[in-house]
Amino acid sequence: MNTIPVVFTFDKRIVLGAAVTVKSLIDTAKPETAYDIYVYHPDIDDKTAKEFEKMLEGTNHSIHFEYVSKDRFKNAPINKGGSWTEIVYYRLLIPELLPQYDKVIYADTDVLFKDDLTEAYNIDLTDYECAAVAMEPNNENMICHKYFPENKNELTYISSFIIFNCNKLREEKFVDKVFDVIKTFNTRLKFFDLDTLNIACDKIYNLPYRYGVFQSLYYSDDWSKSAEYEFIKHVYSDEELKKEVKNVVMLHYAGKPGKPWRRKFVPKDYQEFINKIPKSLRKYTFRDFRKKLFSKV
Repeated sequence: MNTIPVVFTFDKRIVLGAAVTVKSLIDTAKPETAYDIYVYHPDIDDKTAKEFEKMLEGTNHSIHFEYVSKDRFKNAPINKGGSWTEIVYYRLLIPELLPQYDKVIYADTDVLFKDDLTEAYNIDLTDYECAAVAMEPNNENMICHKYFPENKNELTYISSFIIFNCNKLREEKFVDKVFDVIKTFNTRLKFFDLDTLNIACDKIYNLPYRYGVFQSLYYSDDWSKSAEYEFIKHVYSDEELKKEVKNVVMLHYAGKPGKPWRRKFVPKDYQEFINKIPKSLRKYTFRDFRKKLFSKV
């Protein structure tokens, strides 16, 4: 059995999305894969955690819920009243939170897994601090992300899927670096955890785009209408993108037309997983209902 530690971080506002993500992860696993799943959260109750555990009963996989106080990032910039709260920084604590593992995968919870993660986990990261998917060149002409002269990477990497070389990061006192970056840059941080990761790490392995395919490219053949295409085309050729989209491993519901469970017409492949998760985990918030009501797609 191949044991692969995978971390998710979410709060009670996104239980439905997280349940779909976890269900797609275990359903696309190879028979010899065993995911050791950890959820770091500020407010998930025991009843909800038990429902996730039941969803994994009879599988090769395990799930653990562990509380992390938001106070650890009380001085970090956040999007008050929005989606980007202190929780976005939790992923950057992984090397500290899981000392028993030398390598750990992190993934967002607005994603759908389409394939097993063994190949990604087995990438040799000996000389790298982490692995992530490149989004656009790191320079003054950036379209989506914010340019930091202090960021020494040639490319800017998204933080939705990260493979942490925890052993190396612990040696380099990465978590201390994270808090130093937050203190030093603070209000200059635009994408919070993403900016912090790119500034704190200068040895990032470039993962294939299949580990972060945007929904705007996956569900349409006309990429010219995709806002994301305007910047990723400067990293990948059209031929590369076609190949990676076709072989997608992780589908990311970032950007328009919004989170799938909040849309009037939910994509068929996503709806199939909503139907698979326990009814007790289909928790729609007031914000979900409001966005669904005004959704045009």
